[in-house]
Amino acid sequence: MRAREVRSEVLAGPERRRRWSVEEKLRILVQSVAPGSSASLTCRLHGISSGQLHTWRRQFRTGELTGFAPVLVAPPVDELPAATAPVDLVPPGGEADRPAGGLIEVELLSGVKLRVTGAVDAAVLRQVLSALS
Repeated sequence: MRAREVRSEVLAGPERRRRWSVEEKLRILVQSVAPGSSASLTCRLHGISSGQLHTWRRQFRTGELTGFAPVLVAPPVDELPAATAPVDLVPPGGEADRPAGGLIEVELLSGVKLRVTGAVDAAVLRQVLSALS
């Protein structure tokens, strides 16, 4: 066979890259943290590199893999520790500049940050968030 014929057979052969479903990735991630298991053992069993496993772990933590974003819930104001010194809650511009009704801050996975002050209509906020995501 000539070199050209060999090359065409290699390119026309079956695809070497494996495609993992989200369910398979999650099953492998669970197995990698199971008692008595290790990352290297899991990688050998499934024929993947440790770098691939760590990428899937990062994607899981950030919500990329499942579509769920991690959420940080702040404690209610009455559960916050008391300040040691009095805090001036009025902004430098005066009482009129203070937002009425609170503040909502949202950071999407895409990096977009949204800050809403004052009274918020839930339906309008849903429309804005769906347009940004």
